[in-house]
Amino acid sequence: MSENLKITVENGVKELTILNGTAEPVYHKKAIEVKGGSINSALEYLSKKVVSAEIIEHSKLEFCYDKLYLKLLYDARERNPDVIEGSLKLHPDLEKFNINSGKSYSTFDLADFIKMNRHYFENKDYAMKLVAELRNFEGKVNRDLEAKTDERGNKRALINQVVESNIPTGFFLELPVFVGQEKQRLEVEINITADFSCSLISPDLKEFIDLESKKVLDNQLNQIKALHPELKVFEY
Repeated sequence: MSENLKITVENGVKELTILNGTAEPVYHKKAIEVKGGSINSALEYLSKKVVSAEIIEHSKLEFCYDKLYLKLLYDARERNPDVIEGSLKLHPDLEKFNINSGKSYSTFDLADFIKMNRHYFENKDYAMKLVAELRNFEGKVNRDLEAKTDERGNKRALINQVVESNIPTGFFLELPVFVGQEKQRLEVEINITADFSCSLISPDLKEFIDLESKKVLDNQLNQIKALHPELKVFEY
C-alpha cells in the first residue's frame, strides 16, 4: 500500500534522501559485573591500565563498615556501568576448622580431621602427636577410672588431669583468616567435656577478626584513594 507524502523543502535544499525500512538497532555496551568477590576486587579492577581519569570522575565507590563490603560503579552515569562488589569473607580453609563455632567432635573424629589437615599446622610432627594422644585419650581415662578404688572419683577432674598431662594446651595453625589476605599464625585450644566431646576455641582468632576486619577495609580504601584521588567515595 502506497502513502502520499507532502514534503516542503526550504533554504535552498535541492536534494532530499528518504530512507525506507527498519532502522539499525541501538546497542548498549554490556557491563562488567562482579558479585560476591573478595574485598580487594575493586582495587584489582581500578589498578588496570584501561581505567581512565576522565571516567573516574563519573564513577563512585561505596563502602560499609558494618557489612564489610566495597562496591564500585565505574562510569556510573552510563546506562550500564561496570559494577564490582567485594566483601571481607572468612577463608574457606579457616571455616572448615569450625573454630569458636561450638561444633563438637568425638576424640576419634577430631584426630582424623587433624590428620587430614596437618598441612595447616605450624609443625606437622606436632599435629601427628596430637592425633595419637586424641585416639588414646578416652581409653586412658577409662583405665584410670577403673584403677581408682574410690568409685566416687570425679570423672570431670580426671579428664582435666589427663588433658593436662597428655593433650597439648594448644597448637598453632598457619592459614589465611580472610579471603585475599596473607596467612596468619593462630593459637588454637582443644576443649574436652566429660562426655569426651571436643571443640576448638581460639581467643586469638576472635580478637584478630574483631580488630583486623576494619583495618583490612581501611587499607583497601586508602590504596584506592591514593590510586584515584578524584574517585567519589561514600560510606553507607
